[in-house]
Amino acid sequence: MKLIKGTLFILVIFLAACTNVKKVQVIQDALSKSDSAYHTKEVVIDSAVIINEIVEKIASHKLDFVTMNAKFKVDYESEKNADAYIANVSITKDTAMYITIRGAMGVIGLKALIKKDSVVLVFPLSKKIDRRPLSYLQEVVKIPFTFKTLQDLIVGNPIFMDSTKVTSFKKTEEKLQVSLLGVLFKNLIVLNEDNTKVLNLKLDDIDIDQHRTCDISYSQHTPVFETQFPLYRDISIGGKSKLVIHMEVKEYNFNEPLKYTFAIPRPGKRR
Repeated sequence: MKLIKGTLFILVIFLAACTNVKKVQVIQDALSKSDSAYHTKEVVIDSAVIINEIVEKIASHKLDFVTMNAKFKVDYESEKNADAYIANVSITKDTAMYITIRGAMGVIGLKALIKKDSVVLVFPLSKKIDRRPLSYLQEVVKIPFTFKTLQDLIVGNPIFMDSTKVTSFKKTEEKLQVSLLGVLFKNLIVLNEDNTKVLNLKLDDIDIDQHRTCDISYSQHTPVFETQFPLYRDISIGGKSKLVIHMEVKEYNFNEPLKYTFAIPRPGKRR
């Protein structure tokens, strides 16, 4: 069970965004003007409109694909243990995700088939099969995943950006920071100097009793289908339990035949 808790969240992958360089300069100019009351009022309106446009593009400009195959190197540490894994992933968009976890010496410790409403866990060493509703993932990591949320995380699309509003923003060291308020989380995003890459995403639960936080850093971006796909991710999850993950994308391709699928043995164990 410890292996499940550590590995089912290893694919928390993150987001990508796109805008243009000129708008960043407009923001910088807007934030620096203050020579009259007229200009101050005009600048506030213009800069707010630009920031909202950037956020809307982050939320809507998603990496579109039919299939994805990827291999991840994962270093994982919790309050109780630490380990390293290789995770192979194949996805058919909006349909199914196949995840295979390999440990030391290439031994397969877990296979997971995730669909829109279910999770099937296969333990090759013990020959056990566990079938769960998708809500099981929410119970494990204490974050309200849907199938599409998890899919977006894996392919690098924005998460928890729906129904959000901008509450504040600032420009520091050529990076734009935008604070958002959503239904479930307060969301702080940090973009690079030309707004083409998300460098950091921080989620804080609006419900203070939950104490859930998730901090994700992205680096080594590479262009994929007019978006930016981060090859390195560092994830820190806090709250009632803590988890730290470093991920490296070692191999990937899109819109090619699925590479890491597997059949579910029968009969299986059902819960």
